[in-house]
Amino acid sequence: MIKIEINQRELNRIDQKLAQIGKKTPVVVSRALNKTAVSARVRLKNRAQAAYTVKSGKFNKYMEIRKANTGSLCAEIRSQGSPLNLTNFKATTPKSGAKAQIVAGGGLKVLIYSAGSSPIKAFRGPNGLIFQRRGKKRKPIKKLFSNSIPVMIGSEERVYGVEKDNIQSDLNKYVSQQIAILIK
Repeated sequence: MIKIEINQRELNRIDQKLAQIGKKTPVVVSRALNKTAVSARVRLKNRAQAAYTVKSGKFNKYMEIRKANTGSLCAEIRSQGSPLNLTNFKATTPKSGAKAQIVAGGGLKVLIYSAGSSPIKAFRGPNGLIFQRRGKKRKPIKKLFSNSIPVMIGSEERVYGVEKDNIQSDLNKYVSQQIAILIK
């Protein structure tokens, strides 16, 4: 969950600008927060698409916005979801073992589990999912997953950490826009 909030210093600055109009600060802040939340969701989706090879529809499906209002000056971008199947990514299963590319620009990585002496390769099942056996003997198979969408979006080094400053500058821009609209 990503919260977009405004601190007390910014509220005081906005109050000073709106002193001649009246008590419109909560209206200005809530409108600015809502516009920032919408643009932040687009920014995060685009950055995550550039960092990972998952399709964009998955990001839109798992990110919802809880809007701010005059009583609650906090907008949230909520992202919920379980780990994704490897079929949502670029994956191939030749006889030499399954390969998948989750991070963009990294190339296909061989999916090998090595417990002890010999590595165990992954394979594609009849329903298109990728599985792996946990031993040489006929032990149960395990379905392979990647990270979930919330983990991808919350990544400080690939997605959210890169866009954090841009989101804050958007908030400042939208606050200024809303003040200009009310002053007119």
